Amino acid sequence: MKSVLVRLEAPLDAARRLLTPYRAVLCGLVVLAVAAFVVSAVDAEFGYRPADLAVWLVVAVVAGFVSSYAIAAVLRVPPNSDSWLITALILFFVLPGGSEDTAVATVATGAVIASASKYLIAWRRRLIVNPAVAGAVGCYALAYAGVGQVDFPFWWVAAEPMLIPMIVVGAFVVTLIRDWQPVTVFVVASLVTIGVVELVRGGQDLRTWIVSSPMLFVAAIMLPEPLTSPATRLHRLIYAALVGVLMHCQYTVEVTDSYTLAFVPEVALLVGCLYAFVVRLATRTARRVRLDVTAEPLAENTYALHGEPAGGAPAFRAGQWSSVSVPRWRAPVWVGSRRVFSFVSAPKGTPVEFGFTVSGEPSAFKAALLDGRARRVWVDEIGGDFVLPRGFPSTGQVVLLASGIGITPFVSMVRSLAGADLSRLSLVHVLRSPQRAVYEAELEQARSAGAQVVTVVGPDLADGIDDPGRLAELVGPLGAGDRGEEPVHYYVSGAPVFVERTTATVRRFDAATRLRPWRIHTDSFAGY
Repeated sequence: MKSVLVRLEAPLDAARRLLTPYRAVLCGLVVLAVAAFVVSAVDAEFGYRPADLAVWLVVAVVAGFVSSYAIAAVLRVPPNSDSWLITALILFFVLPGGSEDTAVATVATGAVIASASKYLIAWRRRLIVNPAVAGAVGCYALAYAGVGQVDFPFWWVAAEPMLIPMIVVGAFVVTLIRDWQPVTVFVVASLVTIGVVELVRGGQDLRTWIVSSPMLFVAAIMLPEPLTSPATRLHRLIYAALVGVLMHCQYTVEVTDSYTLAFVPEVALLVGCLYAFVVRLATRTARRVRLDVTAEPLAENTYALHGEPAGGAPAFRAGQWSSVSVPRWRAPVWVGSRRVFSFVSAPKGTPVEFGFTVSGEPSAFKAALLDGRARRVWVDEIGGDFVLPRGFPSTGQVVLLASGIGITPFVSMVRSLAGADLSRLSLVHVLRSPQRAVYEAELEQARSAGAQVVTVVGPDLADGIDDPGRLAELVGPLGAGDRGEEPVHYYVSGAPVFVERTTATVRRFDAATRLRPWRIHTDSFAGY
């Protein structure tokens, strides 16, 4: 059974190595656009002909590209690759409708507003509102005011012939980016809200709601946008539920005698973005931090990236990750400009440090860091729940299991606990080869502070610890609650295959984690 699951997971793992989250969304939108053209060509009742779709698509892409690069040139700030095209494709599905003239004007206007919002609706160089949401809300406001030929966002993607393609594409995208929790909460909140509205008002059945609502498009494509959604689990779930409820509540707010605000999808998403912004302000992660960086080798194909922050070090907790970007003018599509790295440095420490590996030919992003072409990077986002329990090391026990470069968040944890008694800590670092050994000084620091630290070289273990008996040998006496009733928290970090296999073994090794799954924490390194 396990070998079957591994074979089924292999194509997904290969796709994750090729596709960053942004690329996954971009590919999903392209496939969905192709499906729309096919539906338009074969379904006479669809309402839009291929020629209509072609015009809208060209206008969205051209207007998005020209406005993004024109505004960036004026402000002398290179745009991030891929993001402008993702925004243009979202607006292609969201904005056009009505007459041919108003559809073209609406798409062009929305694309320009979306591009401008990246630079104008920002806080300390950090996005506040998803650009696609800004474009849709801008068109909604202009249409309400009766300005020019701009029409209300039509959300034509919410059509019955598009339902099956949307389900398939959405499921594939969300699986690739591993973001099922907020998507599930959003869908459940939406369905519950729809049920309440039907009980109170009636008039439509559930099937009509699902077919006519852009619920699935929002869930898979717009909701997970990382830079304008919360970066920790609890707030992501609240954000998802908030958008789901507002989007389907059919509630309007009377602003003045002549103006009422309806919670249409774009307005619900706007409220969600503002909630995420308030969370970032409260956690001091709302600003975009510039780092002047240098890279140096640590071990075989392994490097450290040191960055001197401008304007103060970024605020984070040991174990969290950062979205790091290197904007560039050239290669506006497909050459990714962002990567996710775990912090290696301790919170508040400088320089800020990350660690990463290179397998085979380095990506354009990593190559620019290694050869010195990228000397300035930006910390765009900070988040993650891969952090130590609040009471540790005074209470509880912690077992850290890492493979390869997955050791980086644990190094940040060890550095943050300097001077503390670490007798309640067990750390296991699995290496594929002895040439990959890194951060030995920090591991020795943890050992001298009382932690049990084991470094094991094993190519078979580097792909996951399958045997509970072997796991027991590695983690030692802290495993499986050997200290009575004290809770044991397990942290598993590394490549996805290592994380999945080792996590399954932890559940067999410590049966208490089956009833208390929150004691297992995982952090997968995609390696792109």
